[in-house]
Amino acid sequence: MPSASRRNRVADSDEEEDHVVAPPSQRRSQRSNEITSSAGPSRPRNTESMNASSSLLDPAAELRPQPLSREQVPNLRGLMADLKSQDASLLKCIELLNETAEQVAEAFRLQDDCPELDQAELDLRELIDAQAEKAVRRKVLEEIAQDLHTGVQLDDPAGRYKQDVQTNVDAYNKQTSRKKYAKNPDFHNFKNTLWVAKQDGAMPPVRDLIPAEDGDQDDSDDELQMGGATQNFRCPLTTNILEDPITNRSAIQAYVAAGNNRCPASGCQAAVSQRSLKQDPALIKKVAAFKRREEERLIARRQTSTVLY
Repeated sequence: MPSASRRNRVADSDEEEDHVVAPPSQRRSQRSNEITSSAGPSRPRNTESMNASSSLLDPAAELRPQPLSREQVPNLRGLMADLKSQDASLLKCIELLNETAEQVAEAFRLQDDCPELDQAELDLRELIDAQAEKAVRRKVLEEIAQDLHTGVQLDDPAGRYKQDVQTNVDAYNKQTSRKKYAKNPDFHNFKNTLWVAKQDGAMPPVRDLIPAEDGDQDDSDDELQMGGATQNFRCPLTTNILEDPITNRSAIQAYVAAGNNRCPASGCQAAVSQRSLKQDPALIKKVAAFKRREEERLIARRQTSTVLY
């Protein structure tokens, strides 16, 4: 082969080495890099339109109070029903707390101070306060619903609700402990339970068991005070300590079968029938505690007599 032809072929092979074909993926990457470099830094397509639309939004206008009218009264009734349904949970907590306090008082009845019972009273006060707050919220919702029902339109219902609730709650919190708890039935039952477990005789008015605070001197002496009554744990028919507290099933059944329909207890006007007789778990516990205390008193008297003689 002529030398000139060989030189031409060598030159052609050198050019092929300089222009090696890249794989498809590498070619796509190269093209994208070229496009990116030529186009400059990337920006979102709709940046300008988004900025324009956001400038039209007014957060204050979007979150402004929405007026209420008569059509929203059913919704308010639903809120009141939800608050009412929570009462059962609070009552259950109070019931369990009273039962626990009764057991603790019975176990530590010989001790003058019991931190557990002090804490139980604080917990009961918090539960009563929670009941009062929920009652305030229902009352305010009821007042708003009544205004809407009469045709009044509220431009700022949330503001009125918050203000009225806060005003009523503040007024409640400013009351003294006597005014908040002395006439509360659950607090009365709690105090009476502790008194029966530790003391003899009737409990004094609950008001006297709550330390006085500033403002209590304004209480009227003519107001009805809730106090305890001495509970008789003996059957009015057999005069024995109750055995089957409904109260004493067999004696009462015979009493009713004889045609009597009034409670045999002195001063009680309640009607009695076979259908009205039922178990009283709370009374059963009280009778058992009463029996234990009577046995302890009997043992104490015997020990005293032995020492004297």
